[in-house]
This record gives sequence, structure tokens and C-alpha cells, in this order.
Amino acid sequence: MKPIRFFMLFSFISILLVACGTVSTPPVDEQVVLATMVAETVQAALDESPAEISATQAAPTDNNAPAPVAPTAEAAPPTAVPPPVSPAALTVAYVKDGNIYVWTEGGSSVGLTGTTDAQKLSISSDGQRIAYVRELSAVPPTYELWVVNSDGGLLNPQLLVSQAEMDALKAASQFATADGFDYDQIKFRPGTHELYYSTVPRFMGPGYAPSYDLRMVNADTLAKSTLFDFGQAGAFTFSPDGAQIALSAPDHISLVNTDGSNLRANVLTYPLVGTYSEYQYHPSPIWAVDSLSLRVSIPPEDTLTEPTPPTTLWYIPVDGSAATQLGSIPAIPFDWPDGAFSPDMSYVAYSKSVGEPTENQREIHIAYADGSGDIIFATGTSLQFRGWTPDATRFLYASHSVEDSGLYLGSINGGVFTITSVNQTMRQIEWVDNDRIIFIYDNPTNGASELRISHQGGTNHAFIDTLSDSFPSYDFTQ
Repeated sequence: MKPIRFFMLFSFISILLVACGTVSTPPVDEQVVLATMVAETVQAALDESPAEISATQAAPTDNNAPAPVAPTAEAAPPTAVPPPVSPAALTVAYVKDGNIYVWTEGGSSVGLTGTTDAQKLSISSDGQRIAYVRELSAVPPTYELWVVNSDGGLLNPQLLVSQAEMDALKAASQFATADGFDYDQIKFRPGTHELYYSTVPRFMGPGYAPSYDLRMVNADTLAKSTLFDFGQAGAFTFSPDGAQIALSAPDHISLVNTDGSNLRANVLTYPLVGTYSEYQYHPSPIWAVDSLSLRVSIPPEDTLTEPTPPTTLWYIPVDGSAATQLGSIPAIPFDWPDGAFSPDMSYVAYSKSVGEPTENQREIHIAYADGSGDIIFATGTSLQFRGWTPDATRFLYASHSVEDSGLYLGSINGGVFTITSVNQTMRQIEWVDNDRIIFIYDNPTNGASELRISHQGGTNHAFIDTLSDSFPSYDFTQ
């Protein structure tokens, strides 16, 4: 896999970008790989900002997508959120041996529970509350929602939603005969201790059929509300200011205030994306930092048709008006670029298949948010785009080839740096800030899964804990 020389053909500017040649691969000694991360922070950001993008096409017509039913509340402006309170230091909550632990930068890990049945979790933006799901029984599967104080003080722990309440929800749903009723998403509303959650039925065999409901419980007062009942919502994503929610369903996206008012139903509709399975794909819209708009990429209805239709790129305003199409990028079968847009909405990244399908050759492309100015950043075997830095100047991508397998840091300016030579050892990677990543490290020496934080320059390297869970869960705030 070699980054290639290329010209960035963007509006009003032509900049020659030269990549760093063949990516050097360090010895496969994973004990030192993570301690010798990238030698220095890439100086990024182009000298010019991308040109303003104008909408080019109206949103598609309604595809008979069912509109969510708004609660009986008058339309209102977005719900005010108190100024967020940040923790004194980076705080990471995680599950180990079925218990909740918290780690604070500069300190150590502290165990908060002892029931050994904890699963997924969410930490409040101030770091004070950690909500988590308990699996009380595997047969039949039974679940409850709890919260614990991160300082181990009062409210340590406390029940939020009981098994009896979940049984009642299951009985009222279309999956009354399911073996159990679980929590699909749980997430604190930014700047508050209001925990939002959705549900999903569980069966003894495989299958995933989210209920697409949306409910809230206040972790301080225990006040509860149902914003949307079964089938009326979608996968939910909070705006950065915590005032609005995007609801993403398999055939439409809607917007709503966090109190359930001011529903803007079906601001974007689209055909169901074929997955050739029982799984129904729903897109992942990305909020602008000012909370005034979103961007989303929509794959074609059938990626196996020839020629393959493109993935379309959309702009969604929050005022309830229809979305507009910005442009498009090529589509790859069963590869849905949910993280294609950069956090500042300036760029879009994607991988593209080239050559004979049996060779599995791909290119990493970078373009403006409307798909224009497209350049090839790198070519190689089984390349995957893995996400942008918060400042949108760099990005992670992985190669799965035998000769140069690794996780790499690319720059908008063209530079490429090796993070690790065996990318399969690192998963669930998230950027803590513009220079540090938090991730699960599957240690090849002892087979342990470890939660780690690393600075890309090799400094401020932190081992948090060894995890035994098959599907580790963690969340952080700072």
C-alpha cells in the first residue's frame, strides 16, 4: 500500500500534495508499537477554506415513510440546556468483569459496582453520573437500567428502569412473545443528567429488530417520559448543544426538540437500502458544531446493480425545510460511509474499489463536501477509512494487506504516518482530542484486551485497565 503523488483540484486553488512514499512498517513488536506512536503531530489544515457549497437538488419525494407521531405538546423552540459543566480531568467509564469502573487522568481506576452483570454504559458530560444496563438473567434475557455516581458517594447505585417496567413495555410491543426486552441505545443528553434510551427485543437466536422508540429518565429526580412510542422514532443523535435530536430510520430522517416538541418529520426520505439480510440499514447523520444543520450520506437502494448508483450527500437544515443534495460519491457494495463527512463539514472521505474484485484493491479518496475536487490519497489492499480527527485536518485509515497491514494517520496536506503495523490489534478507536486516541488493544502476547490512551507522538501514553469482556464497553468525557 503506497500513498501516491496527486494534485488536489479544489475550487479556486490548485495545490500539489506529495505523500510520503512507501509507508515504513516498524517491527511487529506490539509491546513497543503503542509506546512509539507517531513521532510528531502533523501540522494540518489547508491555507484556504473550501468554497461555500450551494444546494443543487431538492430532497426526494416522500416514499410513503410513516411520519413519527408527536407527543401532545405545542411546537416550541429547542429546549434550553444549562451551561455544561466539564469534569476536572479526562474521565473514562468502562465495564470490567461485569462491573462499572471509572478512571480519571492523573489518578487510578476505581470499581463502583460489584454485581458482575453490567453491560453497555453512558457517562454524563460532567462526569458525575454513569448509567448502565444490567443483564439480570441470560435465560430468559432480562435487563434493568441503573445509575451510579462516579465518585462512589450517594446514589451508589440506583435503579432507573426496572425489569417489571421492561416486561410491561414488551407486552405492549409487537414483540410480546420475544424472550426478553433490552436497551438498544442509552445516552445522556449533553449538559444534563437526563438519560435517553430506546429498546430492542431479544430472542434466543440471531436477529436485530430495534423498536425505534425514545424514552427519558432523569437520573437525579427519576422523572420519566415517553417522547415516541414503538416505531415512531429511530436511532437518535443529540445536537452538540443538547437542544435537538436527529431520528434516523431505515427510510427517513426527522428532527425534534429534546422535550418532544417541534417535530420536523421526514426532512429527508429515501428508499430502503438493500442489505440482503434481515438487518435494516439506517444512516448516521452528523451534526454541525453550531447545531444548525446536519450532513448525511445515503447509499443507493441496491449496491449490487450494474452500474452501481452513487452514494448521495445531503445537507439538512434544522428549520424543518426539505434537505438538499450536495453531490455524490461512488458506492461500494455493503460499505456504508457513515463517517464520511469531516467534523467541520468541509470534506468527505470514502474508499473505492478498483481493479479486479478478486484482488480487493481499494483507494482512499478525499473530496469537498459536495464530492468535488476529488483526489486519491492512497491505494492498497482492503483499505478502510476509520475516522476524522476533531479538527478535521487528519484521519485514520487501515490496511489489511499482508505486506503492509497497519493503522495509518493521514493528513489533508498529504502526509502519512504509521500508528501500528498490525491494525487488527486496535479497535473501538475514538479521538479524545486532536492528538490522543482511546481504544481497545488486543495484546498479541497474552491475548488480553486492554483499554488504552495514546498520544500520537508517543507521549502521555496511558494504560487504563485489562478487560475480560468479549464486547468491551467504555465512554469518556472531559
